[in-house]
Amino acid sequence: APPMAWYGLDAPPPTGREALSVAPMLEWTDRHYRFLARLLTQRTVLYTEMIWDATIVHRAPDLDDQLGFDPSEHPVVAQLGGGTADYMEAAARICKRYGYDQVNVNCGCPAKAKTCFGARLMKEPQRVVDICKAVHRGCGEPPTVKCRIGVDALEPAAFLQPFLERLGGAGVDHVIVHARKALLGLDPTKNRSVPPLMHGVVHAAAEANPWMRITLNGGVTSLAEARTHTDEWGVHGVMIGRQAYHEPWILADADRVMFGRPNRAESRRDVLEAYAARCDAFLADREPFVKPGRRSREGHVRATVDPLLSFFHGTEGSKAWKAHLREECSRERLGASGFSTSDIVEGGMRLLPDELLDERPPDDRH
Repeated sequence: APPMAWYGLDAPPPTGREALSVAPMLEWTDRHYRFLARLLTQRTVLYTEMIWDATIVHRAPDLDDQLGFDPSEHPVVAQLGGGTADYMEAAARICKRYGYDQVNVNCGCPAKAKTCFGARLMKEPQRVVDICKAVHRGCGEPPTVKCRIGVDALEPAAFLQPFLERLGGAGVDHVIVHARKALLGLDPTKNRSVPPLMHGVVHAAAEANPWMRITLNGGVTSLAEARTHTDEWGVHGVMIGRQAYHEPWILADADRVMFGRPNRAESRRDVLEAYAARCDAFLADREPFVKPGRRSREGHVRATVDPLLSFFHGTEGSKAWKAHLREECSRERLGASGFSTSDIVEGGMRLLPDELLDERPPDDRH
């Protein structure tokens, strides 16, 4: 596969240029979280929340709230959800105009929606092929696909390899495979725990398809575990999900562990100060707006604070930090105004010891 342009040629084997990515997570991987993540890691690939194709098509050209992002977020991938080739093509074309590095087709979400999208698409592989070709036409390059190892009665042993071959026939050369089946009768939360993890199925798929980049997703909670999958089992990369949100500081060591390069962050304090300053500028530049289908306002202070709640996960200061942030955000919900992200962050930092705030990620430079 050709090298991805955003990394240049300096990413060392065996990890490759997409050794780590953060999964698209609805209501979590918004622009604020992605900016925080990018302050922690230069090279990890970031994904948007899933964006509905119809939302993009019907709301064009007023899409900055859905598709806008900070240039520093690169590499960043837009994940599209939908089941109609024409809409997916149009949405992909718009995503490309916004400057996303790639477009990803969601074939893994186990939502109970009656429309054919997400994991339900896996039952109609020809529809997936048509969508992938349409997205290719829209954005000018093959999409990536995120899927599961099987769905309902379609067992991995019989389903996954033919499905990957059909994707390859449509020009897809990178597939992110969640190592669980999707059970469409279960809600999405239970689909992350009830179907058993089967990492070996993804390992076998990577071995059987050396022409395709296979990224493993599901159940990976540490960078050390991610390196085991890339080094010992030959997957192209690992996509980490909720752990990267519930413990964002683990990304501070990602450039060193996963890419063999110096870590970006200098200290927790530096990251928080840079993040708060950016959020202040963002909020000063726009009026609050409501995302379709969501109560939270990305243009409100509380939306900038949410990604910080677990920034000190696992430390003695975590409880006090969270309590302070939640109390300050509750003031905004009650109608208070006149305070900024920096005000909240600085107040929380005063509760923590200097040695915690000045903690550095492991790095060969120090």
